Amino acid sequence: MTAFVLGATGFVGREVTRQLCVRATKTFAHVRPDSKSLPEWQAKFRELGAEVDTTAWDVPALAARWKALAPAQIYILIGTTRGRAKAEQIDGDIYERVDYGLTKLAVDAAQQSGARPRLVYLSGIGADANARGAYMKARGKAEDCVRGSGLTWVIARPAIITGDRDESRAGERTAAIVGDGLLAVAGLFSRSLKQKYRSTTPDVLAAALIRLGEAPEHDRVADGAELR
Repeated sequence: MTAFVLGATGFVGREVTRQLCVRATKTFAHVRPDSKSLPEWQAKFRELGAEVDTTAWDVPALAARWKALAPAQIYILIGTTRGRAKAEQIDGDIYERVDYGLTKLAVDAAQQSGARPRLVYLSGIGADANARGAYMKARGKAEDCVRGSGLTWVIARPAIITGDRDESRAGERTAAIVGDGLLAVAGLFSRSLKQKYRSTTPDVLAAALIRLGEAPEHDRVADGAELR
């Protein structure tokens, strides 16, 4: 079995790549060809046992690559933050350009490849194409794109993901602590509410994504207990 990880250098992508390699899955970790840290990522992923792929973010290029590799799963674990976008000088609606735009590009390439992979898309609780917020709106549009691909798919909607990131997110950690505390109380009355909105960690989420990616069931949205 072959898996291709888009967003392999991200918070969750690194862990998905590591766990796939532990499972002896032939894994291709995608790194932007213009990444300033490309040599470091090449060394890290090769140490794990993954092959580094630097195909350009281009529909024909990715389609040709996936036609050759015929991956069973393509993990779409991409996204950005305002801080990262500012550092990389990305203007305009960053979520429309990255979270939605690159997902659509990946879906278009997967369709044109003829390889028929399963798409495993990492979204988030509250994603809705009609949402007022730019982030959730972009995630909702990306979900619609995945659903309409004509390929088999799984969409994962975790709540807050906590852990040691390369960039500091104090607000996220605080939200997780406060939110989990409130959910502990709410859980006395609603177990399903507690399961759906409780924070998770990259290792737990990665294991769930791989399980969903390889399971017989598909064309479904997973959240809560299914991501643990």
